[in-house]
Amino acid sequence: MATRPYRRQRILIDRFQYRLLVINLLYFCTILLIFATALFLPLILELHSDSILKQAEAASQFLSLHARVWPALFLVFVLLAFHSIFVSHRIVGPLYRFRTTFQAVAAGDLSVRAILRKHDYLEKESESVNQMIASLQAKVQDIEAPSQQVRTLVGALERAIERGAVEDMHQSIKELRVHVERLQGAMAQFRLAPEKTEGEDEGATPVTLPATPEDAAPHTRA
Repeated sequence: MATRPYRRQRILIDRFQYRLLVINLLYFCTILLIFATALFLPLILELHSDSILKQAEAASQFLSLHARVWPALFLVFVLLAFHSIFVSHRIVGPLYRFRTTFQAVAAGDLSVRAILRKHDYLEKESESVNQMIASLQAKVQDIEAPSQQVRTLVGALERAIERGAVEDMHQSIKELRVHVERLQGAMAQFRLAPEKTEGEDEGATPVTLPATPEDAAPHTRA
């Protein structure tokens, strides 16, 4: 069953949002410092002029800019902070959802899906995650069907052994071999190790079912 979209309970839900907010505000403060330097430094230099008229004019301009610029920049600062939080939610929200989805898959729940909210970013990534889970689900189903048949045939083989029905034993073993090959084919879709581990026995051979019950019995010396 697909999970429902999550509901945000906090303004900032991940450390990434704090870092993104701090970085954006640091950028803004850097730009603000450059802007203030370019705007006020010429006036500050004129305040040290020898001309009283220039000093008075510079002081008037300085006070006028000081009264108008800083409130506007503070408003921009607040708007930038809220915008950074808003944008980060569109990124961190899906990442948080991916994290919970991966945890559910790791716990064996292949019914979950990464469902995003409207206007969230990372939509293509969400589709890829859901395709991956659907593919895993299909592969597990390919394994589940023959494994169920194997369990059924093992029970039939046990009953045939109890009755001493050799023909039924032969038939059960043949059917078992077919379903075991299907299981091997289904498992071949997975790569469990990227490379051979050190000390692995290269000469090991896979275990196969005996062709007949007589083949499975131990040979005795004459």
